[in-house]
Amino acid sequence: MFLGIWTDWENIGVGEALLIALIAITIVFLVLGIIIFISFLFQKGIEIVQKKTEIMPRKENEILNSDEDAVVAVLTATIEFHKETGKDARVISIKRIED
Repeated sequence: MFLGIWTDWENIGVGEALLIALIAITIVFLVLGIIIFISFLFQKGIEIVQKKTEIMPRKENEILNSDEDAVVAVLTATIEFHKETGKDARVISIKRIED
């Protein structure tokens, strides 16, 4: 049928044109449905992996959760270090020194 339409497309009637359009629209929506289903499966897989891998904060950095001033102090110190030396800094641990 399609080969006959392809070779003699000038003589296609309205009914045949509607049939071809309906088939094309159906194919497009089926492909979209498959893509949505696959993305749904990927999302469920990611959620399962995230439930199994729980990131725990390091004990030595618990001060960041309780003291906002410590966060500001660490950021300021790393920015000043970078300005003075031109090297990147990586904070490994934080310890409060009493006055």
